[in-house]
Amino acid sequence: MKKITFLLFIALSFTQLSFGQVSGNFEKDFNTAIVDLADNKLHEAKVILAELYRRDSINANLAYLYGQSLVRLDTNLPYAIHLLKKASKAYTPEYRRGHYDERRVSEYVYYYLLMAYSLNGDCDKTLETLNLFYKIYSYANEWYLVDGQRLHLECEQRERPPKEEPVVEIKDERKAKKHIIGTKEVQYTDKTALYGVQVSALIEPVFTYEFKNLKNIEVYVDENGVYRYIIGRFLFEAQAKRLLKAIQEAGYPDAFIVNVKDKKRYKEEVITLDQESVHKVLVGKVDFRVQVGAFKGDTIPEDMMNIYLQLDSLSQVEYNGYSIITAGSFDNYDAAELFAEIIHDMGVEDAYVTAWNYNKKVDIKQARLYLEEQQKAQEEADSDAEPEEKPQKSRRK
Repeated sequence: MKKITFLLFIALSFTQLSFGQVSGNFEKDFNTAIVDLADNKLHEAKVILAELYRRDSINANLAYLYGQSLVRLDTNLPYAIHLLKKASKAYTPEYRRGHYDERRVSEYVYYYLLMAYSLNGDCDKTLETLNLFYKIYSYANEWYLVDGQRLHLECEQRERPPKEEPVVEIKDERKAKKHIIGTKEVQYTDKTALYGVQVSALIEPVFTYEFKNLKNIEVYVDENGVYRYIIGRFLFEAQAKRLLKAIQEAGYPDAFIVNVKDKKRYKEEVITLDQESVHKVLVGKVDFRVQVGAFKGDTIPEDMMNIYLQLDSLSQVEYNGYSIITAGSFDNYDAAELFAEIIHDMGVEDAYVTAWNYNKKVDIKQARLYLEEQQKAQEEADSDAEPEEKPQKSRRK
């Protein structure tokens, strides 16, 4: 019996030595864990880092490294996200890699955090963290930026439902599509810096109208497919700082100053997005209509004929090779959405709200922003036109 106990003790001791031994000497244990992470001995690193973090749970660097080990093992992802979010508050560009007394964290905390979100199926948080990573990254190794995009795309592919064959032919612009980007290369004749303010960096491009309260935005795309939104080209940094303050006060606190002549990031200027100007604007009448069907050719399908018998105020527009049938006209999106629900109840399940600038289909989001701006301008004009009440003169008695 004593022999069996002794053998068990030896076996357990060997397991501890070979599988993440914790000696009690912080510097030694920390260095061992760092080497294990570098050698991809993730289980061994996790054991050591878990114990070190248990002893010092306010050490952000230990939270970062422990969280990293969990993400790379694809285990206990919610806890890994908790650790990395906590650690990210201590991010610094002056991080001292491999120093056992370092308590702050490196820029890669955001890379492992977006990896954790991706593996955990939270695609919105993955994209949000990826954009933040692009914003602060030093470009020491662009592989991480490219891999960050891969993690985001893989998350979306896992989230996206399988394709279904449509029962009837109907044109619906709400379906996702790959963007068509038109660019031009920017050439500079000198190396003098030009200062601008970067408002945002995105993986998915958007039109400049989406940045409320901002004008004069230029869009650039780098070789990794990151879209950067810039305002201004100043010879003096002090001028850019004044613009930065105004932009931050307009609702963009994360904006920062950049050198627009940085060829890595601002070499290709985006001119068109999906064959439209990236700076497209709306002018004149804009309204919302409920699209109830669309068809090609000169023969109306049978199911469309029934719609003509069910609904009033139908109109037909020829647009991009389709005959589009719409119902109603509203200057308020919510009213159009309510009308669409009524049409659904009548059996037209494919009906949905669309936005129009005269006879041209436009983005719902742009239309809503445009009408909000128009309404605000009208209210301000009405307010300015109202005569001020004159104070009544007091009478002496």
